[in-house]
Amino acid sequence: MSSTDVIQKSVCLVMLVFFLVGCGTSQATPTPLPEATTLAEPTQALPEPTEAPPEPTATQVEPTATPIPPTTTPTARPLTATPTPTQMITLVTSVEEIVGTWRKEDTLYIRIYEDGTLNKAWSLDKLDSHPYAVNKFWFEGSQMFMEEISVSGVPSCGKMTGIYEIRLFEDDNIQISTIKDQCSHRVTFTRGIFQPVN
Repeated sequence: MSSTDVIQKSVCLVMLVFFLVGCGTSQATPTPLPEATTLAEPTQALPEPTEAPPEPTATQVEPTATPIPPTTTPTARPLTATPTPTQMITLVTSVEEIVGTWRKEDTLYIRIYEDGTLNKAWSLDKLDSHPYAVNKFWFEGSQMFMEEISVSGVPSCGKMTGIYEIRLFEDDNIQISTIKDQCSHRVTFTRGIFQPVN
């Protein structure tokens, strides 16, 4: 073996020893991460998110989407809807329900008789002796039909028939309402609220 061969084998042996020693050392010592994998601090503030907030995590509680049923609060009715004694009414359907003497604002008096006649006068004491109008009337259901018998000092209605409706209130007042009548002055003096005269 030449001296050159000995030198080459010695160099290879030394290199092998260094390689084996180096491998053992590299396993015991942790290798640092390359620079590309290290986290760098941000150089500027991130912009505020403009999109919708992220989905809630398991620790966040999302409000339920079940609507709350509306509560029923009683609404106040207007005063006109509250029944009062004068608003409790009965429709008159017979002469017997209204027989008697009635007055309208102390300016007009009427007297209703059982035989279906109705006298009108400007004062109570003239209802029998000097009525300005005498009428006959009858009922068909809740409608009262009225015809003239005689008049004194007022225009005549002739053969015209008026149709009215009479409401009897709980406080014993009556209201005569016009359904149809072409005799205008009879309408004026017949319709309205009348109080009983004792």
